[in-house]
Amino acid sequence: MSPDPLGLPPGPHVAPQAGLLLAVVGPSGAGKDTLIRLALERLGPEPRLHLARRVVTRACDGQSEAHDSLDEPGFARAEAAGAFCLTWRAHGLSYGLPMLVREQVGEGKLVLANLSRRALSEAAQRFGRLALVEITAPPAVLAARIAARGRESEADILARLSRAVSLEPPPETHSSLRIDNSGAPDEGADQLARHIEALLAELPA
Repeated sequence: MSPDPLGLPPGPHVAPQAGLLLAVVGPSGAGKDTLIRLALERLGPEPRLHLARRVVTRACDGQSEAHDSLDEPGFARAEAAGAFCLTWRAHGLSYGLPMLVREQVGEGKLVLANLSRRALSEAAQRFGRLALVEITAPPAVLAARIAARGRESEADILARLSRAVSLEPPPETHSSLRIDNSGAPDEGADQLARHIEALLAELPA
């Protein structure tokens, strides 16, 4: 069997029951990437903790997360070849978690992943169980943060915010935390770091 387009190992993968996927969700502008980065800085090196590197059909702009990029045809080929353990579409883009994430969870690791709320049900089905953190902020704060990126018009921003969906945690959700990130990010990062520490305490040493 030939290797997949992202260079990940082919063949069967470990069933992901040992570890846990921590899905971080929330609307655009809520500050998910910022809180994740700050929380990981607070925690320092931890061999049982990993951050999923997403594949997105958008070039990195240096303003948000570091991700791998593919164009739409390349993404479709990778998806068809089994390179992803989870994919979803949002705001005209395609997103994927490499199969490596499933393998790390199967090995007993805690993996943080920035997910769409629309992908939660499928994520729960794929991983058996997941932990959930929802990061939120008032609509006016979200709109101002999105506008500061300079990627979308005012009409696009309003349309994006109007498409926000209510969060309904899947029945398989292991734990759930909601963080209001409307102010300075330090408090929210502290909350997220404490939650990660609690989840790590439940995993095998």
